[in-house]
Amino acid sequence: MPRTSRPMQVLPIVLREVEVTGIADITPNMRRLTVAGDQLSAGVVNGMPRPQFHSEGFGDHVKLVIPTPETESLDIGEQGEFRFNWNREALRFTRDYTVSSVDADSNSFTVDVVRHDSGLAAEWAFSASVGDSLKFAGPKTSAGISEGIDFHLLVADETALPAVRRWLETAPVGTSGHVIVEVPTAEDIQEISTAADVEIDWLIRSGTSPGDSTLMYEAVKNLVLPVGRTYAWCAGEALTIAPIRRHLRRELGLPKEDVEVIGYWRKVSAVTKTGSASGEIAGDATSETVTSQTAGSQAATSQAAASDGVTTAGGDEVADVSESSQSIVGNVHEMTEMLPPIITRIAVTLGIGDLVAGGITTAEAIATAAGIDTEGARVVLTAMCALGLLERDGATYRNTQAGAVLIGDGAGDGLNLDDPAIRDLFSIVNLLDVLRNGHGDKPAPASAGKALTPAGEVLTPTLKAPTWRAQRGVDAALDTAHRSHTLDHLRYVLDIILELEPIATAASVALAGDVEAEVSAALTRKASESDRSVHIPGTASVGGDQPWPVVDCTLMLAGLTGRCRTEAQALLARILESSASIVIVEPLTDEAERDDHQAEELVATYAMTGNASWTSEELRECLSDLGVAAVEVVDIGWGFGRFRSAVIARMA
Repeated sequence: MPRTSRPMQVLPIVLREVEVTGIADITPNMRRLTVAGDQLSAGVVNGMPRPQFHSEGFGDHVKLVIPTPETESLDIGEQGEFRFNWNREALRFTRDYTVSSVDADSNSFTVDVVRHDSGLAAEWAFSASVGDSLKFAGPKTSAGISEGIDFHLLVADETALPAVRRWLETAPVGTSGHVIVEVPTAEDIQEISTAADVEIDWLIRSGTSPGDSTLMYEAVKNLVLPVGRTYAWCAGEALTIAPIRRHLRRELGLPKEDVEVIGYWRKVSAVTKTGSASGEIAGDATSETVTSQTAGSQAATSQAAASDGVTTAGGDEVADVSESSQSIVGNVHEMTEMLPPIITRIAVTLGIGDLVAGGITTAEAIATAAGIDTEGARVVLTAMCALGLLERDGATYRNTQAGAVLIGDGAGDGLNLDDPAIRDLFSIVNLLDVLRNGHGDKPAPASAGKALTPAGEVLTPTLKAPTWRAQRGVDAALDTAHRSHTLDHLRYVLDIILELEPIATAASVALAGDVEAEVSAALTRKASESDRSVHIPGTASVGGDQPWPVVDCTLMLAGLTGRCRTEAQALLARILESSASIVIVEPLTDEAERDDHQAEELVATYAMTGNASWTSEELRECLSDLGVAAVEVVDIGWGFGRFRSAVIARMA
């Protein structure tokens, strides 16, 4: 998820059990459930502290474990210090819902559930009784109302109405904005009190089925925003709201931190066993979805399996290849495909899914809007159809649900090749040249840096400086992009890092790595009344031309990435001469042999910089060689993401 202008708290994920204490149908198509219980209070679970249930943000959501006969005896998972380790089987019975309101006095909160024809959560909610028990986890984050904003725009269908209602009820006096809500019928309009200065437009969908309406998009297009800074929040069916995101970001030019367009649910056209079509709403995916991509993959797997048949002594091919063998062959087949990673990134970079969602649906129109050749556009569109990202009907294209994932809020941020940092990471395509010919100050191979975009632009520029770190020093756009990406990944663990004992108790802290200024500001906010001093050493100190400041603790964030082991060891040695302790947070790849995301980090970093990423054991050995008395590796955050561990070294 991209950074946002909303103030956000990151919370530990704790599984709790509550009881349904109230049920009310607030409109014909929405039921409100009130839940309460002692486990909403602070306590201890599995020997670890359980904090008080906390939710202050209008979009905060909890993951409900929907009660079924299966979940009565199912092991839900195990509670960790900062996260809940879910049993994957249990996740089939979970659904996410917005916290509609919190009542601290009664130690309770409410969730609003939309009525629809089928769905695990809705079926339970509309048959629940007072006294029923319910397990849930979260919220894992709590984000408040954006700060420094002149005008707020909120757009939602009925599934996101609870979040809009909470925003209206909590927005302070003087808040200016406009709210647009789409509901099934006039009877679903709610009376909502607010102190904010806002206009509310209720859009009645009438006979149009959920997820097929364009009312919200048309309303947003016709809205004239006032002068000043606008924050826009929109949630609903993924494909329906996709053109709204494009309009806000591209046509109106709102910065990404001031735009959140979130797919709350996806309408799925499914083929049931009887051949009839079915749909789903509000995240309750209960039917099997068959897409052209799935069908194509199955056919490819079967074809690959057939080519791997066993031959008998008489020469007859054995056709009944075992299911496990088919799975293995199919997996290998998928690994060798070159098309998906290339086409998905090009589609995101050109904004093809956004264009189609916004009504630009022919090859000619798409080519014109994207600024590319029409024949090339047809090639890309054909490939997107083959991958199940688009469907063609005559001369027009439409997004599939798989394609909708690429145009969701923040989904394409790690794929857009217009981003210098992403182009940098995409140098993985030059891995063979790097392996054979070296990197950095060694002569670049003929093909290095010559990957091209569809427009013919150089994708991975040849280094102008002897090393990747030096290149960032002379390329401000590249350096800014990498710093921004580091901050994007750190936002969920930064508060936890700053609360680590060596940092929290330090009277003086030095910062090194990608996000010095932002971390300095965060340290100041956390201890605004303390006398703690924060130092940001310049390039001269990092390079060894000037001494490192004498401090209690140095915090290094992604500061070793791209440095050769000798350079990194020399930098750490200089830091440890002046710092009593050091906390190092890197994208460690301890599990690269078992985790394909960490393997990608390892390979991409090596291809990009000429130096492999670090493991915690390598760091431990490096610090021990430097005479560090004690080295500790601690987990941070929820156990996933780019930054999962911190290495803490103390000189005494």
